[in-house]
Amino acid sequence: MWKPDAALLLALGVLQALWMPAAMAAEDDLPPDVKPLWELGFGAGALYGPDYPSSSERHIRGLALPYIAYRGDILRIGDGQSARAVAFESDRVELDLSVAAAFDADSDDNELRRGMPDLDYMFQLGPQLKLDLAERRFADESLGLLSLHLQARGVFSSDLDSIDHHGYVLEPMLRYRHYGWLNPKLDATISLKPVWATRELHEYFFDVPVRFVTDQRPLYEARSGYFGTGLNFYASYRFNDKLNAFFGIQTTSHHGSANRDSPLYEKDFSVSFGAGFVLLMFASERMVQVDD
Repeated sequence: MWKPDAALLLALGVLQALWMPAAMAAEDDLPPDVKPLWELGFGAGALYGPDYPSSSERHIRGLALPYIAYRGDILRIGDGQSARAVAFESDRVELDLSVAAAFDADSDDNELRRGMPDLDYMFQLGPQLKLDLAERRFADESLGLLSLHLQARGVFSSDLDSIDHHGYVLEPMLRYRHYGWLNPKLDATISLKPVWATRELHEYFFDVPVRFVTDQRPLYEARSGYFGTGLNFYASYRFNDKLNAFFGIQTTSHHGSANRDSPLYEKDFSVSFGAGFVLLMFASERMVQVDD
């Protein structure tokens, strides 16, 4: 256990947990790959989904934070990908450092976990290799981009006081992003990503140590392996040069998961919904070329 500024690390990734895509550039006629160097504003959203992977109990969780986007040559924050530190970039290949995050859960509000420790805020940090597979400009001037993201991340949890490490995940993702889908102001993204994890992450969700055994919750020791596959969709709509709203659906299949025998495992399939907005207040006059 160690104690850096946990709140700062979570702030970099927590917008990802809300599926918060970037606010679009101020001028309506800007192409999707030209945006301000930096943007500042305010964002808020809510997520309705399971308490933890495979849980049948669901809750609504919300969050409001300052919105920050920065599109430098190396450091990039925002654009629906949290924070990235770009190590290498060419026309079709990019190697960077990425961050993602997820909400916490109160075990006292979950029947199966009652009496066990709460699940803290989680975030992931690690390298990502992005490969642009295809690009198509349609007759209506909308733009479709297909990309493959090879992601390997360390997983951490925090109660905003300290940080604990929970192993590693391997998460390849196939993503299709369509700018101007059905409407010039509407963008949509769909992604497919299977996940494998080391024992430490499975342990965090599915272990039942001796001290937490009950008549209904027998002893269980989790193992590493396949975690599940997510099929995610989100869309963002730009109302004007200041306000951007978003909506997301995340489905996860845990069929074949390595720890389906855990007494904390409940459902093979789960669905989450998220929605919110970004209100831009300030933006750089300088525009930069961006590869999403």
